[in-house]
Amino acid sequence: MTRKPDLRTYAERKARRPLASCNACGAEYRQNHRSQRWCSLACANRNKPGAGPRGGLSPEARERQRLYWQAKNRRRRAAKRGGRSESYTLEEIAERDGGCCKLCGGRVAMRQKVPHLKAPTIDHVVPVSEGGDDTRANVQLAHFGCNSSKGARGSQQLALIG
Repeated sequence: MTRKPDLRTYAERKARRPLASCNACGAEYRQNHRSQRWCSLACANRNKPGAGPRGGLSPEARERQRLYWQAKNRRRRAAKRGGRSESYTLEEIAERDGGCCKLCGGRVAMRQKVPHLKAPTIDHVVPVSEGGDDTRANVQLAHFGCNSSKGARGSQQLALIG
């Protein structure tokens, strides 16, 4: 037995949906499906577990998540350009480089966070955008300010300009 196509308009079909009350704000809305409990995406997001001023991820978990995505995006950008990639952390590179910016030679404030000008960042000697690899051999520690002013230029180009 085949079902006949529903020839009613969208407004007629919507009018037949059951009315429900939003669990968050109490507003009445038409349910799209039986398990729908919120009138809008905003109400649903406000009532997610961990939402609100005291909920959510701990600062440590948020930092781990940020570092995970940062590394994942570095690998993705390198792979997109055909370059190689290997796993490393900012702390490993800072220890290897003695905590000094390899662009200006000054000490890097390891406790600072970007956008502070003295915050630690990873600088690619040969930029990934120009075919450089995302490997330990091609990265160095740099201040956020120095790295930002260098941009996507290689160290050789920087020496010619400066």
